[in-house]
Amino acid sequence: MCEDDEGFLYPAADENTCIECGLCEVVCPVIHVQPDVEKEQRAYLVQHKNEQVLRESTSGGAFTAIARWVLDRGGVVCGAGFSTDFEVVHQWANCYEDLRMFRNSKYVQSRIGNTYKEAKQFLMEGKCVLFSGTPCQLEGLFSFLRKPYENLVTVDVVCHACPSPLVYRKYLEAQKKENRI
Repeated sequence: MCEDDEGFLYPAADENTCIECGLCEVVCPVIHVQPDVEKEQRAYLVQHKNEQVLRESTSGGAFTAIARWVLDRGGVVCGAGFSTDFEVVHQWANCYEDLRMFRNSKYVQSRIGNTYKEAKQFLMEGKCVLFSGTPCQLEGLFSFLRKPYENLVTVDVVCHACPSPLVYRKYLEAQKKENRI
């Protein structure tokens, strides 16, 4: 993934390791736009019963409830959380306590890292996988996987476009300077 002038990440082929197989172009959802398929839609209003989870959540705690369901089945959960230096990165949780890092909105593009590869490995091992991200990130995951998996649960977050990651980094730098961190 390469950054543009505003810090947004985009996929790019490494010309030093490229074998010109064309697979990146075959799976690219931008090059090969799929027509929308009409599906029955349902909506649910969900509010977590645990007051602390509800306070720490921005969407009523639905994600935590779904994640607990996956963990109860021996699965793993992937979502966006803060790293130790406040970078927003996708990371894994395999216990209830770690679900806290996924709560609250981050309002910036997260770094996916190797989570698509790791998700595929978990899925091939038969584990239930919950993967949460923006619609674009989930589209990337589906393109990477290239086939549906019965043991994959996805939760897409409502995205009204992400602000510039570069602006976010400059904000963090200013806060560190102001607070002498």
